[in-house]
Amino acid sequence: MDSVLLQRVLNRFREFGPEARSRDLEGVLDLFEGASLSGSGESYILFVGSSFVQRMIEERYLSEIILVMREVLDNDRIELTVEVLPQAKTPQRKKKAKESPQQDKSKSLSGVLSMSPEQQSTWETHLSPRYTFSNYVVGMCNQFAHAAATAIANNPSNTYNPFYVFGGVGLGKTHLVSAIGNQMKSRFPSLKILYITTESFLNEMVTAIKFSKMNEFRERYRKIDVLIVDDIQFLSGKERTQEEFFYTFNALFENGKQIILSSDCMPSEIATLEDRLKSRFSWGLIADIQIPDFETKIAILRDKMAQEGLALPEEVVFFLANTVKTNIRELEGAMIRLGAWGNLMGRPITIEVARKLLSDILPTTKDLADVERILAEVAGYYGVTSKDIRSRKRTRSMVVARHMAAYLIRDIGHKSYPEIGRELGGRDHSTIIHSCKYIEDALESDPQTMSEIEQIKKRLENRS
Repeated sequence: MDSVLLQRVLNRFREFGPEARSRDLEGVLDLFEGASLSGSGESYILFVGSSFVQRMIEERYLSEIILVMREVLDNDRIELTVEVLPQAKTPQRKKKAKESPQQDKSKSLSGVLSMSPEQQSTWETHLSPRYTFSNYVVGMCNQFAHAAATAIANNPSNTYNPFYVFGGVGLGKTHLVSAIGNQMKSRFPSLKILYITTESFLNEMVTAIKFSKMNEFRERYRKIDVLIVDDIQFLSGKERTQEEFFYTFNALFENGKQIILSSDCMPSEIATLEDRLKSRFSWGLIADIQIPDFETKIAILRDKMAQEGLALPEEVVFFLANTVKTNIRELEGAMIRLGAWGNLMGRPITIEVARKLLSDILPTTKDLADVERILAEVAGYYGVTSKDIRSRKRTRSMVVARHMAAYLIRDIGHKSYPEIGRELGGRDHSTIIHSCKYIEDALESDPQTMSEIEQIKKRLENRS
């Protein structure tokens, strides 16, 4: 087994672009935990721990992994297949006759979806064991959400059901909801706990429909004791999936099962989400995770350095906490990049070195000035503050100002949607797309909107 090659491939895959898919990269890399790579020449096999992981990788990431392997090995003819580790496979009876690929896939799916109570020992939670309360750094930004999560983990189904946590990209939502699951798993081993992303729920449902296995699909989800769904905002625009999730939610809730959801925004802010789902998501407790303050970012960096065995000078740690404003994942990534450079190059990390190595993610002085000027003028025009625009407040004037700020930062500042999201309080890029489209639609039907944009642009020109 080539563990060195696999690590090289995963390290390169980390840089290859999963961030552009707006997914939790750490969640993606969790799929490869315990995996091994075997082969030589131009043919390799990736062994993984379960058929679920095999299917996930084959359907979503295999082509990218192959591209990465070809780059790492400098060979455009590299081929890769994914198989389940022999010891992870369930013994099967010998088939009486050769089955068609369609029958084989159908039976495989049935094995994943159909699970009796007697099969608890093979139940897969899909929780990452590294996401625990013990390594979750608590600060003013997440104190309330953490307290609620702890209470739920210690008393499932009886405290705050459903639990809905929201916050910007990279602020630790996946870590928190996974920590709830891991604590429950430790304290209540008999509970059937399932962590799943909304996209995975959709893919499972589509596969079940394709192979006429919807009864097994529904039965599997109705038997869950604790359902944790990440990135629930991706239900937006998916009518059939919303309908199925609605009935799943009802069945679990009515039977007293715990439901935990994470999102990048409030239920009311999820575009094209059915009102009945918005209402149900708000039945329990809603908690938000804010952008961490300076002290919390310092604590996060120190904790992560201890985990990774890295040491950065105090002034560099302070520099990172001051400069990387909104995204914890980006903050930790910057720290790991600096630590790796120091270890590989054998040279000390200074602030000047950090500026050079992180130039692609650090905002320039001009960028900051442009964004702040736009925010200040928009805020002044609508009678709010820049802090209000970045906040989670939902008064009409703030919502309009927020939409306008996103549109103008895009139009004048030429920023990408993720960049604008980071500037506006750590919002997800899909929220920014919605804001920009809101203004674009208004421009076609409301002359007043055009007038407001012209007035704000004129004020910006007069102050430049």
